[in-house]
Amino acid sequence: MNAVLRLIEKQAAMRNIHDRLEAPEDAPGRFVKDGVGYGPCLLISRECASGGGRIARLVGERLGWGVFDGELVDEVASLTHERQRLIASVDERFVSVWEHTWQDVLLQTGAVDVKYLHCLRQVILSIGHHGHAVIVGRGAQHLLPPQCAVRVRVVAPIEIRARIAAELEHVPIKDALAKVKSADAAREAFIWKTYHARADSPLTYDLVVNTGDTGIPAAAEIVLSALAAKLGVHPSERVPIST
Repeated sequence: MNAVLRLIEKQAAMRNIHDRLEAPEDAPGRFVKDGVGYGPCLLISRECASGGGRIARLVGERLGWGVFDGELVDEVASLTHERQRLIASVDERFVSVWEHTWQDVLLQTGAVDVKYLHCLRQVILSIGHHGHAVIVGRGAQHLLPPQCAVRVRVVAPIEIRARIAAELEHVPIKDALAKVKSADAAREAFIWKTYHARADSPLTYDLVVNTGDTGIPAAAEIVLSALAAKLGVHPSERVPIST
């Protein structure tokens, strides 16, 4: 079984465990909208090479949550079998609610690749419905209710990010700087084209963390504190499951 399917099955298993332990509406960080429950989730938007992915993994490990980065979300969205398996783990009534509102969203975005965005939306909503997940990128903060998640923007000075990218890619600093700027522009363009929103607007987030000042471990601790303060989620509440 590949990593995608393991994460999908873990999400469904976590939801089932929590449903047995407590009433879904009383679960920490759970929010119901239009009859559909979501969360708890951590949604991370990040500048290129700012450390957002590392923070996601650290927090996911501390909480025992699945971590879905942008590439993994794209993989689920593009692979029919994996996407259908994820959607099949969601109550059909909830899927009907999502499909009913999808056309309105398409009209608002004016998106070109309608099929991709439809699949992307299904994947993010399904992951958000199961909850206990960290989603990195792809504008998840514009799809899931803000009450079910802590929405974090991870930033750092461009000089620091360029140096990190140069070390990781083994390229000259000049080339790394150009790559970082290009990646930032592509992410900003995707958010604007898809959601008509600015990726760097602080009003979209609960928390903006500058890893250039805090470092990655401290930033992860700040995010964990935000999860506790907003959603009542704590590392001590981790629910172990077999993989």
